Amino acid sequence: MTGKSSSPSKRVNHNLLMIELPFSLDLAISFQDDSWRNLVPAIEQKAEVVVQCALESICGKMNLSLLDCDIMPVVEISLLFSDDAQVRELNRDYRGKDQPTNVLSFPDTPLDQIELANATKMSEPLLLGDIVLAHETMVREAKAQNKDIWSHTAHLIAHGVLHLAGFDHMEENEAEEMENLEIMILESLHISNPYEVSDSPRQETLD
Repeated sequence: MTGKSSSPSKRVNHNLLMIELPFSLDLAISFQDDSWRNLVPAIEQKAEVVVQCALESICGKMNLSLLDCDIMPVVEISLLFSDDAQVRELNRDYRGKDQPTNVLSFPDTPLDQIELANATKMSEPLLLGDIVLAHETMVREAKAQNKDIWSHTAHLIAHGVLHLAGFDHMEENEAEEMENLEIMILESLHISNPYEVSDSPRQETLD
């Protein structure tokens, strides 16, 4: 799937409400390709900050609030730093596309008040889903788009979290909403708009 590149004059809603999470985050980070560690120092800590910011923006957008109970819900996300070979295999098996891509998201349980309450009542975490990143594709794209490695990686992580929460870009209005959220999440991390047109022609491609 291809996200539509924005023009430099694209308007962004800067009224994004980022709220304190009404749940505890359990982020499981793993590495299928250890070269990620050399690409971005302290990548685990940086990735957790991106996921946290993305979830704060999502909770603000969805008006999620603290449950009226003594137990704080737990939301689980799995983030795998992988390579093109594994991502190609997953893309083929689950999406019928025999090629690598930059990021894959596998949503599990919807993120809403009802599901948070149900998970808490069952004394179980809410399994939001899994995100898988492809090392070689990410590096190629960052170079082609004149981006630094971490900025592009942060964008892909935020994009993946938004997919887990139910956001998509199949329709133009959905794509615009998702892009605006991504831009604002990255802005809060002092990362520039990933959709701005640079001197070299490019197209932002996100799954």
